Amino acid sequence: MQWIALVVALGAVACGGGFEQEDAEALGTQRAGLTITTEDQVVARLPASTGAGYAYGEYLPPGYLTSTASYPVIIHLNGNGEFGTSPTEADLLNVVTRHGALKNIHFTSQGKAYFGQHQVMVFTPRAPTNWQPAELDAFISFLVANYRVDTTRIYLTGISFGGYGSWQYAYAYGSRLAALAPMATNIGGPGPTITQLKNVPVWAVHSFADGGSLSAETSWLMGVTKNYGQFQLVQVPAPAQTVTYLFPGASSPTWTSQPGVVATGDALLRLTVLPGSVHDCWTQQYDNYAFWDWLLAQHR
Repeated sequence: MQWIALVVALGAVACGGGFEQEDAEALGTQRAGLTITTEDQVVARLPASTGAGYAYGEYLPPGYLTSTASYPVIIHLNGNGEFGTSPTEADLLNVVTRHGALKNIHFTSQGKAYFGQHQVMVFTPRAPTNWQPAELDAFISFLVANYRVDTTRIYLTGISFGGYGSWQYAYAYGSRLAALAPMATNIGGPGPTITQLKNVPVWAVHSFADGGSLSAETSWLMGVTKNYGQFQLVQVPAPAQTVTYLFPGASSPTWTSQPGVVATGDALLRLTVLPGSVHDCWTQQYDNYAFWDWLLAQHR
């Protein structure tokens, strides 16, 4: 029933042409006067201590505290299993380090070295029940107001319900992003063109038979390709091995494919499809640092 309700809600958005803008101050975008004293490790921040609309995990690279530079930022949206409210920072830290870049940084020396050397900030918010585009946009505005964010390099990625949330966000606010990377989205996509994502690089990832089909990811991607005159779903037969589908954009509005995880080249859109039905298609993607190289190479 929850799946159906979400699809119905999305349909209402598609017919209405956009999401309603909520009052930014009510959603916590006002400057909170944060005290920032920790760099090069993951910390957890509760809303009562920040004024943000979400609790969140934070990583700031070494040198942040003494620098005046602006930094790229990766925002990761977790899935349904991570929705909820944390009573303590310790509980929140456990939740926000389950997946994504904060997991790599918190638990592996390679992850900590990589994101530190690349001088990137990482934030994983925790939503109580679901991702709402206006609330997420207010959170991004909160980050811009309180941290030194390079606004030409804001990257959004999400898994499962977080992948769905990232697509929803991009439908309304995608022009704010330097790149989008949704994964394992099993909830239906829109029909209308996603104009906010024109010229924004997207890399989607999905296991072929996860949730019964690839229809959600391919539908969302068609919402992007319509910007370039391509009105057909990318055709994906059952793969024997991982394959990546590439869409160059306006210069050549057709899909091609290559075996494996393809992080090189200048294709505007990518769809990596894993064989089988495992829902967790994201761990191997996040553990592949060629993916992060691709993401961090994108600029708005």
